[in-house]
Amino acid sequence: MEPTYGVIVYQEQVMQIVQAIGGFSLGEADIIRRAMGKKKADVMAKYSEEFATRAAQRGFSYENAKNLFNLIEKFAGYGFNKSHSAAYAYITYQTSFLKAYYPAEFFAALLTYEADNTDKIAKYIEEAKSLNIEILPPNVNKSNAEFTPTGEKILFGLSAIKGVGSKAIESITQNRPFSDLNDFILKIDTGKVNKKVLEQLVKSGAMDDFGYSRKALLNAIEDMLEYKKRVQERKNAMHHANSLFADMEDDEVEEKLEIPKLAEFDIKTLLECEYETLGFYVSAHPLDPFKKEIEKLDYNLSSDIEEIIGKEALFVGKIDTMKVRISKRGNKFAIATLMDFHGKIDIMIFERDLEHLEKLNLDEPLAIKANVDKVADYLRITCKKILPLKEAENEKGAKKEQICVIEKEIGKNYEEDLIKIYNEITKNPGEKRAVLLLKTPFGFSLKVNTNLRISIN
Repeated sequence: MEPTYGVIVYQEQVMQIVQAIGGFSLGEADIIRRAMGKKKADVMAKYSEEFATRAAQRGFSYENAKNLFNLIEKFAGYGFNKSHSAAYAYITYQTSFLKAYYPAEFFAALLTYEADNTDKIAKYIEEAKSLNIEILPPNVNKSNAEFTPTGEKILFGLSAIKGVGSKAIESITQNRPFSDLNDFILKIDTGKVNKKVLEQLVKSGAMDDFGYSRKALLNAIEDMLEYKKRVQERKNAMHHANSLFADMEDDEVEEKLEIPKLAEFDIKTLLECEYETLGFYVSAHPLDPFKKEIEKLDYNLSSDIEEIIGKEALFVGKIDTMKVRISKRGNKFAIATLMDFHGKIDIMIFERDLEHLEKLNLDEPLAIKANVDKVADYLRITCKKILPLKEAENEKGAKKEQICVIEKEIGKNYEEDLIKIYNEITKNPGEKRAVLLLKTPFGFSLKVNTNLRISIN
């Protein structure tokens, strides 16, 4: 245990412990290692008693051996073998370095990797925004298939637009730049960039640079395709007839594409189109006008769900959709989809609260107090109370971890200083997790998230 300062870190250390103290053979130690890796509680329980008994026979304390095996079982929930741990640590170091020093590149890669997971995408976009990284909407002239860093901004990837496949993206990226809408339509392959793909491109904002509103572009998609068809048919006819004009450019053989200019959709419709095509909002969020009011509340986000199972939570957002049903007993209930800054969650609402909900203004956000449970592999969120934002100021979300920030200076003999800090913390045990902000003599500061619990501020 010397290399890891007395803390069990590797599975190999467990194998050595059960050999040295329990007298287990190499083969038996490996069985325990495999049981840990596969989290086989029954096998671990069997060897717990055997380990303590054998340790006592070898002159060790039975109780101490029992406690030691309890430590081993706790370790089994997260431990790896040494080579696996080293590889993970190296990757963790690399990704931490990239996030700290190349955040736009880091988040672009992360968003590309999670392009099919809209819940994670929404969460990462919010985090990127918190670091002042702007997420730009997709653009047929600039976007690649993947998310792309551009300075301190990230350009949305074309592959993340729903319904836009690799063949369509290839046709777009291989034929650009496009000087205008006319040039775009004539260059792309409309067999690959078809009506549905064009609709998704327009709704996502990828064709905004052409100077038309999204409403005008959507209304003119049939005209665009007809125009391309006419030009292609005329060119084919001229080639077939071996005409003198066969080598003329598209703009020489056909009139320019003209579409009517129309006023833009309202902001609500624009955002709904973005959500439909991208799975979340890029240019704005429907809750943005209420952000200051929401920030006053102690609430939970949809992305926190896995961390608050078994607790009573407070969710804040807008009701996106609601399906009203009748139970077998004849009672009315609803499955309401609540949208917040990180995504959407489904909440079960029973008759009493449903009647109250129907009286509220659903164009504005509201707060829902709910129980979060897991039944088998399914999450179940059950409404307990529905409140307008102003009435939710005294409500509390699921308890978040409390931390105690301790600022200290350490010298070049930092080991001694750290031991003093450790001793100071452990004299005051409590519920708050200690976070150290250490000013070093080497020109940098360290933030250390410890697992030590402390009672004082």
